[in-house]
Amino acid sequence: MKGITIIILSLWSSFIHAETKLGSREVLIDNDKVQIIRLTYPPGTQSGMHTHDFSHRAVYFVKGGKLQLLADNHDNQRHVVNIPDGKSFFMPKVTHNVINIGDTEVIIIETEIK
Repeated sequence: MKGITIIILSLWSSFIHAETKLGSREVLIDNDKVQIIRLTYPPGTQSGMHTHDFSHRAVYFVKGGKLQLLADNHDNQRHVVNIPDGKSFFMPKVTHNVINIGDTEVIIIETEIK
């Protein structure tokens, strides 16, 4: 019985981790004035729910794609967007999750002024 329990727990752990595949996050610059991050989301990955603390944020899509944006608010709003390569946005302070629901890798350069 103990062996069966271990197998079930191992399979459950694999299932949980398969559910939340995270993209990669590379800090390019982080000082007292600015933070620049390179975010890479292969298909099926996500950022995980997180908060942007600074209200001056610009994002540049090196490689765009199909994303689902999940806001952390009382409505848990979900938006699906198709972002083209080379698109830029000025974004507000927010708590959200970014999920790559497309078939291509998405690469974003994000700049936050502190």
